[in-house]
Amino acid sequence: MDSNTALIGFSNTCSKPDNAPPSEVKEVVAVIFPFLTPPPFAQLPFKVGDIVKSGNYYGTITALNQTDRPVIITWDASNNEDSFSWNYTLDEIRVLKISVLPQFIPQKTTGELPDCTTIVLTNSQKIQFSNTTTFQVESLTEHHILIFTLDHYYLFPINLFPGYPTSCVIDVFTPQQLEASRFLSFNDLKIRAKTHLVFEVPDNFLEIALPIQKQQLKEKLTKQLSTESYELLDFDIAWEEAWDYCLKHLAKKYGWSGFREGDCLEQCRNEVQRMGIVISLNIQELRPFQIQWDSGEIQSYSLTELKSLGITHIPLLVKLSPNVAYQVSEDCSYFKAWIGFRTKALAKAWLIVIKKLVGRLSYLIDCQIPELQHTGSKYEYVVEIHRHKTLKKRLEALREVAELDLEKMPK
Repeated sequence: MDSNTALIGFSNTCSKPDNAPPSEVKEVVAVIFPFLTPPPFAQLPFKVGDIVKSGNYYGTITALNQTDRPVIITWDASNNEDSFSWNYTLDEIRVLKISVLPQFIPQKTTGELPDCTTIVLTNSQKIQFSNTTTFQVESLTEHHILIFTLDHYYLFPINLFPGYPTSCVIDVFTPQQLEASRFLSFNDLKIRAKTHLVFEVPDNFLEIALPIQKQQLKEKLTKQLSTESYELLDFDIAWEEAWDYCLKHLAKKYGWSGFREGDCLEQCRNEVQRMGIVISLNIQELRPFQIQWDSGEIQSYSLTELKSLGITHIPLLVKLSPNVAYQVSEDCSYFKAWIGFRTKALAKAWLIVIKKLVGRLSYLIDCQIPELQHTGSKYEYVVEIHRHKTLKKRLEALREVAELDLEKMPK
């Protein structure tokens, strides 16, 4: 063994002489014993018992669960510190460079097959290893592992392989290799910056953010990376991209000043109403809100402009009964009401009674298409001119109508 290699674990090694003639490869199609159970959460790149590494720290996957933090790692005790467990997301594992130590390394790993291991070959022949059998890993792919026992090669499907490692020769890094491994690429820096902001920035950050906080967060990350090597220009570009991503993510998920992407808005001015949707929200712009109106026109607005131009959320539809519904805007400047009927005959019969309560009604609207319905009825009146001026009185009148049995003819 040269000075750049080390032996992990010791066992009876299984090696073949350099001048040994090639042996026939026996392809395994089934393992009868030991019985292997499929690992849970097969979609995760780990299984319970895997040994992992992060820097100079080693740990073991002790549990997997179906949550947003699915991987639990128990880290080995070190530097007079006790071992501890922690739950990780897959993104955190990637950013922190937590990697699984490979169980089998071609030409370097030696292992054993358990007593009484029984396999079936492609020719239907059954082979049982009566004693613990030592093997060496010859090659490894995503789907197969080729091993060499004392006199034969066996090709196993990787998901059926019952063997376990006992020793492995690994390369020991030179000082130059260790130094090179600490150098952070642009992608490494971007991931570190994104992760830093995830932990440091609260959900309501957009509502409380100050310009100085961006620099403070950047300086804190710089201190965390003080022992790493990287290009300063890469770091600055990565930071700006991560910062931009963070703000857009918060705006998309939590919104800003009561608005967020996808919100449906309306503008009512001079008795003209138009509808629109927020298609972009970027608080770093002078006009953060980009709205596409129902005419197809796209315009950008500041928060002040939204308020001064009367652009507000489309009010939710409130149903007082199966036949009565209304909408009212946040500032109460917009109010609309609908009274629905199952048949035209019922609508005509109730017309005079309802007009006395709420005011002038529109012509009866045939809205049998569900998208046009407000009350859920096939026919609807719209209250065009309300009898009362105040919102309180209008709602009282609508509640009186809601108490009527509009599914039956008036008495």
